[in-house]
Amino acid sequence: MTDSPPTPAHDVAVVGLGPAGRALASRCAARGLSVLAVDPRPDAVWSPTYGVWEDELGGLPSSVVRWRVSDPQIRVHGVHPLRRPYVVLDNVALQAALPLDGVEVRRARLDDAEVAALRSEARVVVDARGARPGGPAPDDPAPAQTAYGIVVPAEASAPALQGAEALLMDWRTDWSPDPRPTATPTFLYAIPLGLGEVLLEETCLAAAPGVPVEELKQRLRRRLLARGVDPGVVDHPLGREVVRIPMRGRDRPPPAGTLAVGTAGRGGHLVTGYSVAHSLARGESLARTLAEGGRPQRADPTGPADLFREAGLRALLRLDTAGTLALFEAFGQLPPQRQRDFMSRDSGAGGLARAMWGMFSGMPWAARAELVRATLGWPRPGSVRG
Repeated sequence: MTDSPPTPAHDVAVVGLGPAGRALASRCAARGLSVLAVDPRPDAVWSPTYGVWEDELGGLPSSVVRWRVSDPQIRVHGVHPLRRPYVVLDNVALQAALPLDGVEVRRARLDDAEVAALRSEARVVVDARGARPGGPAPDDPAPAQTAYGIVVPAEASAPALQGAEALLMDWRTDWSPDPRPTATPTFLYAIPLGLGEVLLEETCLAAAPGVPVEELKQRLRRRLLARGVDPGVVDHPLGREVVRIPMRGRDRPPPAGTLAVGTAGRGGHLVTGYSVAHSLARGESLARTLAEGGRPQRADPTGPADLFREAGLRALLRLDTAGTLALFEAFGQLPPQRQRDFMSRDSGAGGLARAMWGMFSGMPWAARAELVRATLGWPRPGSVRG
């Protein structure tokens, strides 16, 4: 007679206490599950600036909002108000709204083997460590969103904002000394943070490899000086921020027998990189599934909509500058619901397809041809394959 394997001490083990992991651990504990959470710095306040659409806050209290923008804009060739409030989150308040009461917190940094070994301690092990190194070879780099930003006094940011309350994406090319740039396009993300501060961030939406931070820093400086921002403020800001988001999530599969959430899995939007709102909502739904005894094969299931997003990412990686600007000029002209369908990680295939068709049909004919070429991977006319 063989002995039965010991019953795990915990229902769920969550490795990593960023927004995705903390949301899941908190919601699981609130549903009465026994939870182990592992993180090297479990008490640290999150440092990135997190922004979400106000209508995606779900059941979170209003205290988690650091600043609310009622009318953000996209600027390309024209000015496009989005008519959808956007909020910057207060990370301290957000962490307080996701308490770890009843969670066993272990201070440790685990490698993949150690994460997999937690299966002896928990019925379900969830990897929420964010993106991990490894995967593609250097000659086949993974696509990434990169950004470099500075925090400046609100009054000093006025020349950059040019009358806008906030700029979600400003695709104008004053980052380049060339009036017809051909380099990978970037945009300015200019968002008030409250307390008299504004974040001005130069962002590469997606590139493989991502645009280097030093290049983004130079572009941001060139753009801001061209608009009349004080050079002293640009060179000596109140703070700095560097962002790198792998667009397809983790570069290699999670440890065997584990689930992955957030950017450790496929929790980010394949085209925009947004992940926080989805991670917070997914923590609630996954906790409910686990509390009901379910054990999903994937923490973030894929579906037909992801095929459209993957096609969008392929196009974005291959579009020339003019094509990228035409694409987002067309996005700015979409009806609000179609804009939501395109931006949301949780939109269905039907809504996403209608949004993408609306963008395509709103582009000039030459830009449509460029978008088709980029999506299908065809070479540009006159190009020579090596």
